[in-house]
Amino acid sequence: MSDEEHQKQIYLRENILDKGYDGEDFASFLISKKGEEGVNLKNWSLDELKSTVQEFIIIQSQKFNQINSIQNNYNIYPNVINNMILNNNINTNINNNGNDFEFIQQQSQSMPLNFPMFNNSDNNNSKNNIYQNDIYGITDTEIINCLTQEKNDLAKFDNIKIEISLGEKKPGTFFSKAYQTYVITIPTLNLKVVRRYSDFEWFRSILINLFPGRVIPPIPKKNKIGGDRFNEEFLEKRTRTLEKFLNLLLEDPSIKTSQIFYDFVSIEELNIFSDKKKYYNSIKLPQSLKEYKSLNGKLDVKLDENRESIYQKIKNETDISQELLSKLNKQIKSLNNEINTVIIRLNEIAKSCEELFLNSVKYNESNEIKISYYELNEMFKHWANALKKQNTVTNIDIREYFKYSKNTLKSMKELINTVEIYKQNYYKSRRNLITKKEELFKKGDITKWDLTPSNKNININDKNIVFANMLHNETNIVNNLKNIYGYYLNSVNSEFIRLQEIFSFSHKQNLIDNAKKEITTISELFKNISDIAVGSPKYNIENINKQIYQENNEINKDEKLN
Repeated sequence: MSDEEHQKQIYLRENILDKGYDGEDFASFLISKKGEEGVNLKNWSLDELKSTVQEFIIIQSQKFNQINSIQNNYNIYPNVINNMILNNNINTNINNNGNDFEFIQQQSQSMPLNFPMFNNSDNNNSKNNIYQNDIYGITDTEIINCLTQEKNDLAKFDNIKIEISLGEKKPGTFFSKAYQTYVITIPTLNLKVVRRYSDFEWFRSILINLFPGRVIPPIPKKNKIGGDRFNEEFLEKRTRTLEKFLNLLLEDPSIKTSQIFYDFVSIEELNIFSDKKKYYNSIKLPQSLKEYKSLNGKLDVKLDENRESIYQKIKNETDISQELLSKLNKQIKSLNNEINTVIIRLNEIAKSCEELFLNSVKYNESNEIKISYYELNEMFKHWANALKKQNTVTNIDIREYFKYSKNTLKSMKELINTVEIYKQNYYKSRRNLITKKEELFKKGDITKWDLTPSNKNININDKNIVFANMLHNETNIVNNLKNIYGYYLNSVNSEFIRLQEIFSFSHKQNLIDNAKKEITTISELFKNISDIAVGSPKYNIENINKQIYQENNEINKDEKLN
């Protein structure tokens, strides 16, 4: 490495990486200046590089100021429920004497969904008049008005199909490792963009935050085994899964019509796409269900016994289906290994028959012996090839399909875990509220009833009126919890139905396609074996000798060239 190149690297490290700027953003900026060769430091003089770095820093500073200005004046994109009440970080606490009721709202973004919750016995009284308005002021809301989601150009089209193909393998730079690109095309809209795997990871994580209550399909895991990242079979499998991911998102009207989805599949310029990513990362989040967005500007939060019963069935069915699909995947994997073993054995037999045939030619054995060895070699080779094709159907088409279904159920399970958290919190806080109101009424100390000025003149001896008006702040919290729980519960019910419809059609089509491939494979095998059985002209001894002669000539030519 030359001294000048070393100086360039030191300058970039000190002025880009050490100052917290994104290395890949700067690499994209260099590409915007000099094309793909811009990331090669040899194509820049030190003075040019210094000037470009200063320009990049000025632009980044301007963008940062613009984002802050927008955020300070408006709640940019209130499209996700992520405040303390809506972020699965809810806990209610009441001390033993019922005189203290605290609603603890924890700020942590990293709290796992399965943190210890309340005992399930807290909601065993579910049939005790909890689904309608009651004397304790816990109301039965059915619909909440929220913001209406904007619609993009994709909303105008039905039956859109997204295709993904392998793009280029990009070499590593001073700022990043080598990576594979993927080309996303939507022929209907004449859209074509290039993305990398980390873009898909980012996209899915943002969708999870922006669309609570929706099942976001899975994407393949990042391969952590060094050079295997660029293995052809691995990349092909990843391409198919990423394509399935985007097409499943198209089946969700809320996501299909969202601006972020359109941005992901339509923005070609990498620097503009990078800016959009920062924009979505910087979005301020809404503070209540009313600030969430839906297609019709309404959220279904109704909570009743029938919906809870349906949810419980879905929860049980999801657990059972996950277990059965895991078992099926193991069985198909085992079948795949067994078929591979048979293929190896068939090829070994074919090889032995080929050696016997060559030996019979060498020692000029009878034509009948030559032909029989040749025919056996051909038959076992055809058999092995047919099994290999059949194994492709079994391993790739069928196994991958059911594996993807299992991983999608895993996403459904995450949503169910969220429901369980709100369910436990709602019933716990509701029980605590009722207990506290009962005890405060018995003590008759009006100063502890937390009545608003407008209802302090109520008849304090009328139990029903007092219960409906006391502890109004805490009652609002319980009602809010009930609405959130109802929203997520109903989301599970509707998402389960939606996914069933998608996968039932997909499953049927998958079976039809696999059946066609199986028929083709079997037909080819029987045709080859029948050719052998009826003495097809290609197995005539003269044709065989001619073929051997041609093969020997080609071998001799190769040897001479080497």
